[in-house]
Amino acid sequence: MNLPISIIITTHNNFHVAGPCLESLLKDIHKGDFEIIVIDNASQDDTYLKLKQLVSGIDNIKLSLNNIDRGYPGANNDGIKMAQGEILILLNSDTIMPQSTVGKLTRLLFDHPEWGMLGPVTNQAGNEQKIFTGSGNQDQIMREGEEWCTHSNGDYFKSERLDFFCVAIRKVVFDKLGGFDERFNPGYYEDMDYSIRANNAGIRMMFTEDCFVYHNSGKTFSKMGRAGIKRLMHKNKRTLKKKYSGKVKLFHMRDRNLDMMKQYLRIKQYDSTRIDDMDYKFNNRLLLANTMYPHSPLKKILYYSKLKRLRLQNNQMKID
Repeated sequence: MNLPISIIITTHNNFHVAGPCLESLLKDIHKGDFEIIVIDNASQDDTYLKLKQLVSGIDNIKLSLNNIDRGYPGANNDGIKMAQGEILILLNSDTIMPQSTVGKLTRLLFDHPEWGMLGPVTNQAGNEQKIFTGSGNQDQIMREGEEWCTHSNGDYFKSERLDFFCVAIRKVVFDKLGGFDERFNPGYYEDMDYSIRANNAGIRMMFTEDCFVYHNSGKTFSKMGRAGIKRLMHKNKRTLKKKYSGKVKLFHMRDRNLDMMKQYLRIKQYDSTRIDDMDYKFNNRLLLANTMYPHSPLKKILYYSKLKRLRLQNNQMKID
C-alpha cells in the first residue's frame, strides 16, 4: 500500500511532551509513506529550537512557527493547509504512538472506504475510546494497552463522537466539512463540534479497539491550572450549545462505557470463539465503570442498577 499520510501536531511551550511524541513517530518515519507537520504556536521558551534540532535532516517533516498562538483549532487548520496526504492524522502532542500504529489506522481506512474518520483506544479520553488502565507509569500503561489489543483483533465500533487526541480523517471529508471552528480556541469541545458536523453530514465515524495510543491527558493546557481549564471548558461548552441552539446531545462517558459492555455481551452470544476476549474487555470496562459513579444519590442508585444487570447477564451467560 502506498497511501500518502499527513500527521499534524501542534505545540506551545511543551517540548517536554512534544519531543517524546515526535520520537515515537520517528520509529516509523523510515517507511516513507507519511509526512509529519509540526505547527508551533509561538512558543516563548526553547520548544521551537529543540524541535528544529530533533527533526534536522529528516526530509518528510515540516516545522512551521506561528507568530501568534493560534490555539489547537487554529494551528490544526494551518497544518492541514500544508498537508499533502489523502489521510490526515491529527495527533495531540501529549501522546505516544506505539510502532506501526500509523500503518494500522490508515490500512483500516483504506480497507473500509465507507468510513470517514477513525480513532484508537487510549488510557485517557472523554468518550468510549477510554479503557481502564491501573498504573500511573507510562511504560506499564502502554503494556496494558498492548495486552488489550491482543484481545481486540478486528474489533471496531461506530461512534457518534470521536475524541481528537488522535484521529485519522480522510482529506475529502475535511474538504467537505471545512476547518475547525476557531471560536473554540485555544481548545476543548472543538472535537465534539466537528463530530456533530460529521454526523449531520452522514460521515461514518469509527474507533478500533486493536490500536492503543498513550495519552498524557491534561499536559497540553496544564499551565492554565485546574481552575483555568475548568473555566475554559465551561466557556466552550456554552459556545457549543449556543451554536446549535441548545440542541446538543451530551453523552456522559459512563453511559458510553456501559454501551460497550452491552456490545461485548452481544458478541459473546453469536461468536463462541470470542468469549474469552469479550470477558477480558467486559471486566476491564467494569473496572472503569466503578470509577465513574455519579455524585447525585438518585443517579448513583440508577447507575448501580444498570451495572448490576450487566454483571448478572454476563454471569448468566457463563452458567449457560
